[in-house]
Amino acid sequence: MLGRVIPAIGLLLLGGCPCPFCDKTPADNKARLVLQLTETEDAQALDRMVDELRARGGTAAILTDGDFAGQNCERIKALHNEGYEIMAFLRPESGTMSDLTRAEQEQLLTTTKNALESCLGAPVKGFRATRFDQNQDTWEILDAMGFVYNLAFVAGRNCLPGHEADVLPYRSPTYSFWAVPMHAADNEGRLSAFCDNPFDNLSAADWEALLKSEFDKQQAANRPLLVEFHPKFSGVDEGRFQAYVSFLDYAVEHGAEFMSVAEYVAWAEDADAACNE
Repeated sequence: MLGRVIPAIGLLLLGGCPCPFCDKTPADNKARLVLQLTETEDAQALDRMVDELRARGGTAAILTDGDFAGQNCERIKALHNEGYEIMAFLRPESGTMSDLTRAEQEQLLTTTKNALESCLGAPVKGFRATRFDQNQDTWEILDAMGFVYNLAFVAGRNCLPGHEADVLPYRSPTYSFWAVPMHAADNEGRLSAFCDNPFDNLSAADWEALLKSEFDKQQAANRPLLVEFHPKFSGVDEGRFQAYVSFLDYAVEHGAEFMSVAEYVAWAEDADAACNE
C-alpha cells in the first residue's frame, strides 16, 4: 500500500516496523505544499492570511463551520469562486465527535453540510473534526452523506484499521471516502499533527525553523507537505504571522507547487496506480 514509511519516532510509538511497500512517488525533487486554514471565529484574521497566500499565487483548503459561513457567506463564497476548497469543520459543544451518539453526530454533520452548501451553492466534499477525533459512526455517516475527503487522520497516530503506516492519502475498501492524513512531526519526543496549535510551546522563530525543515524533508522524500494554520492564532499573534509569511516566501523561493486537497489525492492516486502496473 502507498506511503508505508513513517518517521523513526513513529515506529517507536507504533512498536513495529513498516511493511514492505511500493513507492513510486514522482522522483522529481519538486516541492509541493498543501495548506489548510481552519477558522470559525475571526474573519479578519482569515482575510489577513489569505491575502498573503493570494499574493504568492497560492491556494488552501478553508475549513469552517455552518455558523461562520452563515455570518460570512459572501466572504466564503468569494473564496470558493476563487478556487479555494471549502470544507466542513466540526467542533461539538461536548468536546469531540466520539463524545456524541450516532444520531447526534449525524445531526451535526447534516446541519453543517447543509449550511455550507446553502451558502456556496455547491457540494461540500471535505470533513475535519476538532482534535482529529472520530469513530466508526463518523466514518459510516460520512460515507452515507457522500463526503469525498476525510482529513481527520494524523500520520503515525490515528488511521483506518490496516493503515497504521500510511502517510499519504489512501482509500479503504470499506468506505468510499479518501483518508487524508495530516503530516506529523516530532514535538518534544512525541508525534504531533503538523498544525500551529500543537506547537504553541515553540517560539515563533523555532516554529518558523520547523516549518522550513519539514518542508525540506518532504521535498527530499518527494512528498507534499500538509500543514494546518489557525488564523485566530497565526493571523493575530504577530510573531506567528511573520513566521507564516516567511514560510510562504521560503516555499515560493523553492518553487513549491501549491496543491488543493483534491490535487493532492489525485497525485497520490497516480502514484498508487503506478505500483499496480
